[in-house]
Amino acid sequence: MDIEIRRGLAEAWALAGDHRNMLAVYTAIGVIVPFLLLSSEPIFSLRTIIAILSDPWTYRVGGSITGPLYLLGIVAVIVAGAMLAAWNGILAELREGFLSEVMYGMVAGVAYLLANLVLAITIGLVAALPLFVLGPDALFGTGGALDIVIALYRLIVSLVGSWIAARLCLAGAIMGGRGKLEPVTAFVESWRRTRSAQWRLFGFYLLYGLPFGIAAAGLIIAHGAVILNNAPGGWIETLMSFGWILLFALYFVGQILIPAGLYRTSEPEITAREVFA
Repeated sequence: MDIEIRRGLAEAWALAGDHRNMLAVYTAIGVIVPFLLLSSEPIFSLRTIIAILSDPWTYRVGGSITGPLYLLGIVAVIVAGAMLAAWNGILAELREGFLSEVMYGMVAGVAYLLANLVLAITIGLVAALPLFVLGPDALFGTGGALDIVIALYRLIVSLVGSWIAARLCLAGAIMGGRGKLEPVTAFVESWRRTRSAQWRLFGFYLLYGLPFGIAAAGLIIAHGAVILNNAPGGWIETLMSFGWILLFALYFVGQILIPAGLYRTSEPEITAREVFA
């Protein structure tokens, strides 16, 4: 069993054309709704963050940390649920309608989210063990040669994390396509299916994330300049918000379609439509 990335992208493109209306609905649920929810909390405002960074002794955000954490949890569930609902809608053999897909997505999305959270915490703890063994100098830096070693170690850890993410990229599509509520077997199957193409997928996802990273950095710089030179609530700042929504929407759709296309090409005896031929 092998995964051809070119065929996977062709299949993803075909799925986008076949399900564009449904993708628009789930993108609105998974991007616009969370964006509006987070915008209601001052701590998530870029203007607030810049103010705190510019003068941390003067600017403070009052209130409990419980509220923002609670809001982040709600947003994470909505995003994961919208993704699982979308995978179920575009990959299931028979669609059962938006209501059924949303209900499935909310339940399966929580399970998928928790599995990813447990995996991330486990990897983080394992990766942090050498730093704790080395003591405070490794954690906070000393300005010497040890800092260079720690920086290289963190780079290696991030690359290993990206490789693991590439190996597990099919898990959500497997869950959604089969209507599964239990994520562990989907993670195991994704690991098995991506074995022969793991380094190609690793390289692809690094390249895939590069333009989004550059675009996000450009938006941060542009938005920061707007904030520093304009009063709050102007039309330019509103325009920057639309820019963020567009970027998140493109990334969200890609995170759905690319694994879906790769999943379909990894199926035995499946023939992807060669859209890019």
